[in-house]
Amino acid sequence: MEKYDLMVIGGGPGGYPAAIRASQLGMRVSLIEKNRLGGECTNYGCVPTKVLLRHAFIMYEVQKIGIKVAEEFPRILEASLEVSKKVSEGVSYLLKRYGIDVFYSEAEVEEKGDGFYEKNNSVSAGKLILASGTDPSDLGNIKADGELVHNNRTILALRKKPSKVLIIGGGYVGIEYSTLFSSIGSEVTLVEIMPTILPNLDKEVSRLAERSLRKRGVRVLKKTSVKGIEKRERYIVADLGGSPEEFDIAFISVGRRLVLPNVSVERDERGFIKVDKYLRTSKKNVFASGDITGNPMLAHKAFLQGVQAAESASGLFSEIKYVVPSVIFSSPEIFTVGFTLDQARERGIEAKEAKLPLGGLAASQIKGEELGLIKVVYEDKTKKVIGVHAISPNASELALSAALAVRHGITLDELSSSTPPHPTMSESMKEVAELALGRPIHYFKG
Repeated sequence: MEKYDLMVIGGGPGGYPAAIRASQLGMRVSLIEKNRLGGECTNYGCVPTKVLLRHAFIMYEVQKIGIKVAEEFPRILEASLEVSKKVSEGVSYLLKRYGIDVFYSEAEVEEKGDGFYEKNNSVSAGKLILASGTDPSDLGNIKADGELVHNNRTILALRKKPSKVLIIGGGYVGIEYSTLFSSIGSEVTLVEIMPTILPNLDKEVSRLAERSLRKRGVRVLKKTSVKGIEKRERYIVADLGGSPEEFDIAFISVGRRLVLPNVSVERDERGFIKVDKYLRTSKKNVFASGDITGNPMLAHKAFLQGVQAAESASGLFSEIKYVVPSVIFSSPEIFTVGFTLDQARERGIEAKEAKLPLGGLAASQIKGEELGLIKVVYEDKTKKVIGVHAISPNASELALSAALAVRHGITLDELSSSTPPHPTMSESMKEVAELALGRPIHYFKG
């Protein structure tokens, strides 16, 4: 039996950074991964979908000026999988260079004395980091089969562009895939049970996102649920509460379900593993990171948590206070960080907001996108920024600046005195701060 200082369960964004950081701190580390290194983000989520979207946007723009595009869907799928493979191989290379032993199997952990034994690979360790992540959820009796009904994993095996697509769920993933399929010429119906798509976002940003989808030809059905799906030989028939409708495929994007190893630690009412500010669980020598610790389920949050969990496991108990931005890679892109005005007021914060349309910004004109908005939410008395929300071209590139502003309590005056390069979308951060202070230069405030 091989003995290690630390065993990491899961090789995704919550696991492999933990293994690397622990190795840097002098621990002997083993990592157990049941599937592919890099986890959901690298193999099924962030990485392949962004490759797909990049190529789909190119196809969309080319078709807008009258150039016919052949059936390129299989080729862009292959490109996305190739990039995912390269990123996963990069993770493998890093782990090898740091001397981390990787075992590919399901993890079956038993507690033995003050440590843990993993019986499938006959390895033990005194400390454990749980980073096992999540799987895509099904919807009641509607389950992904990889043929006619898909989730974000099985869709990557699709080899023919569907003519008609039913997307179930108007959250981040549903919006991205609605944008993707509509960009390559598929007829898309997006179904959301709530009164709005992206229900957790700022309401105006959500409305603009819906307007953008409709502009691309997406049919958006809100307050609608899928009553059932009948599978035929080459298509499905869906009951959306009216007449039956035919689609080539359905895509389920209704959330995630936890994947938890057989380690007994306390969980909250939603099933997430409880952790303290150092990412310790209810067992002193067990730590956790990533999706299994709760929302938001985002790779960049997991990266940071993985490093913190490793440092805590090695005895460096430093609390990391992080503000996590969320990004949706639609067209235009969306980001949100911190509180919306409603969320701030619900918490008793005396807050205000300023909102700036971005269609007139030079960078927006250059990119040919007049639909855009940025909002800054701030404390009324201190003028500290507590939230930033935007829909615009390249909004994702603003998310770090916004997160730093919220994290460090930057004031509107400080933000307005910044010097963003011209012409870029980053100017919107300065411009909206100036508007909040009542002294906009490139926007007329009547």
